Amino acid sequence: MSSDDLQALVGLTFRNPEAAAKSLIAAGWPITARWMALLLAVSVSAMLAWISAQMFPLPEGEAPILSLTAQPMAMAGMQLVAVVLAAALMAGVGRLFGGQGRFEDALLLTVWIEAVLLIVQLAQVLLSVVMPPLAGILGMLAIALFLWLTVQFTKALHGFRSGPKVFLGLVATAFLAGFVLSVLAAAFGLLPEISQ
Repeated sequence: MSSDDLQALVGLTFRNPEAAAKSLIAAGWPITARWMALLLAVSVSAMLAWISAQMFPLPEGEAPILSLTAQPMAMAGMQLVAVVLAAALMAGVGRLFGGQGRFEDALLLTVWIEAVLLIVQLAQVLLSVVMPPLAGILGMLAIALFLWLTVQFTKALHGFRSGPKVFLGLVATAFLAGFVLSVLAAAFGLLPEISQ
């Protein structure tokens, strides 16, 4: 993929995300390239988070999850697991509701979402220097962009037609996954104790 192709795909992602998703799937990337793209995306994202943490250090006693930004390798590992889990849920839950999408394609699409969000993350780091209030607004817009792209890509992956139904399924899946992960974390003693 040339730089012109990459720019065109980014533009298409914002204009017509379903078409961008179908284009990515049709490209037939080998599975090794998809995993390599994932490793690259999470590594760059973790480095950007580390740079931001160096520019704007967190106060002492900050939440442990936020302090991970000072540890790029740990952050990259967590993001890698999160992307793979998101891809598995995108493929698996969609198939439960009649979709035909494959995990390999879901992985590619979630990696591409991560790559697009890298552009926003880079802009957020730059804005933090010159216009901090706008950086906060951009952070909220990034969340909306993530949800919008996830819904549109899920539709394209499985051939679904209703965006609102996919969004409701996404929210329900996120809540259920969060509950299951919380129970597992509590069972293994990974959650911090709450002082009385």
